[in-house]
Amino acid sequence: MKKLKKIRVFIFYPILGIILIMLTLITYKLNQSSVFFSENGVYTSLLVPIKAKFVDININLSGTADSTSFTKDFLEGPIVTYDKNQDISVDWFYNGTVHHKNYNNSIKNFSIDTGDKQLDFVLPNINKPITEVNNAPNKIAFISDIHGDYTYMDCTLKSLKVIDSDGNWSFNKNHLVIAGDMVDRGNEVSSVLWKIVSLSEQAREAGGMVHYLIGNHEQYILKGNFSRVDPLNLYAIQQMMSFKDAFSDKTYLGKWLRTRPVIVKIGSIVITHGGISPNTANKKISLQQINQAMWDYWENKSVDNSLKEIVLGKTGVTQYRGYIRQNDEIKKATSQQVNTILETYNASQIIIGHTNVPKIKPLYDGKVYDINAIETSSEALVFENGSLNVVDIGIIKQENTHNMYHRDFSFGKINDWKMITSTIGNIIRLSSISHPY
Repeated sequence: MKKLKKIRVFIFYPILGIILIMLTLITYKLNQSSVFFSENGVYTSLLVPIKAKFVDININLSGTADSTSFTKDFLEGPIVTYDKNQDISVDWFYNGTVHHKNYNNSIKNFSIDTGDKQLDFVLPNINKPITEVNNAPNKIAFISDIHGDYTYMDCTLKSLKVIDSDGNWSFNKNHLVIAGDMVDRGNEVSSVLWKIVSLSEQAREAGGMVHYLIGNHEQYILKGNFSRVDPLNLYAIQQMMSFKDAFSDKTYLGKWLRTRPVIVKIGSIVITHGGISPNTANKKISLQQINQAMWDYWENKSVDNSLKEIVLGKTGVTQYRGYIRQNDEIKKATSQQVNTILETYNASQIIIGHTNVPKIKPLYDGKVYDINAIETSSEALVFENGSLNVVDIGIIKQENTHNMYHRDFSFGKINDWKMITSTIGNIIRLSSISHPY
């Protein structure tokens, strides 16, 4: 027994000593660290000196801040949540303050106050959309990868005559196709999504249609992954509720996004966010089966792993990059493979976003178009009079940036400890999210 105690002591004290040394080292390094934050006071990064370099720790995951100051035009939300009786609560963050309203389940529209103006929102019935349109309309406008930049989207749609000067649908019986990744990175994600909901209803009433396809970033947020969310928005959302709750299937936008497809076909044109890989085409899975697999996944129904790969994996329709580039895992598609893909789905062309390109131009002899050139080119893609045309819209998407400030990390500052603990907690939450399925 005494020998056992000696062994325990022999093991315990060295381990305790190592832990104390590590804590001392961490404390010493934190004492030399700098906290970076935006002009609004929201923390963005912690620079910790390691040898002759600084390690940048992404503390925007903490959703914490110093004394905050938000401009009058900063709005996060509204977040529309349904309770078990389907009654509605509406939360929004404006002018640095959380606001709240309750409604019964019969409302189809509502409004929120933002100081000097009132904003109106509609709540159309949520249904799974048509994903295959046999006859193409006279015109189709294509956009993608807006990433929460409402101003850019608004200017683009006005330039393409999809909306009028007041922001209302003016595209008659024509179609707007949104090829995914409207969320993350930018700080106007909620405004972008609510605008698309409104335009979808206006288009339907006019005999037109808005096709919103989800991309990999929509999949991220629906799974509760907030690692790519703008720090200001994450802070604002977490003042109202957890990020996961904000896009859960108990919210209007969470429900609505979960009914959007990952692939559509209009006439002979197939549109998806990343592309159809040769591997996907070889499985001879129909477009309807692909979309159904995505919907079943969101509804927690059993989905075969081969179908999960098609809707969520690296070679799937939201993640594939093989038309544009290759790496050690994925080879670039050959012309013969693209021809086989088109034959499989009885299509003439495939339109994608996802992978950045310098300009919109026909690839694979005009059979593939990548429209994600919005940060380097003032171009957009339009289908008109039976053919695809690249048009100039006179605007380039600007990178979302914030003015940054910094100060020393302080052990005496409660917010700094909250920042550390919240970051650790959120990292643990993120690590629990399954990837890629």
